[in-house]
Amino acid sequence: MTDLTFGELNDALGEDAFSVSGSELTIDLNLLMGESSIALTDQKVAEFLTNLLDVAAAAQETFNANVANTTKLASYPQPISGVPSVDTATGDFYVSSTYSFNSRAPLNKAATTAVTA
Repeated sequence: MTDLTFGELNDALGEDAFSVSGSELTIDLNLLMGESSIALTDQKVAEFLTNLLDVAAAAQETFNANVANTTKLASYPQPISGVPSVDTATGDFYVSSTYSFNSRAPLNKAATTAVTA
């Protein structure tokens, strides 16, 4: 089953934000999100997920561009963004983006160690 590796995410990010030791995955949020300090109570999950999916989309593009990879991935599409808007309370501009993730897995997810994209 073809999917990205954590090493490919590091390559796409240009930093070694992801490291693995046994069953523990460590993510350096300073490298992924620019957060020098973070707490479990911080409301940063959306920022984390969007940054993670941005890196996965970049890694997927690199993976698919490699002619040696005959199976192409389609799990991590670029987000779809709307038009810029202004927050009337603060005067700040923002854009709303929709991120998605596509996967194919057996009905018994416990029976697999990887998911085909």
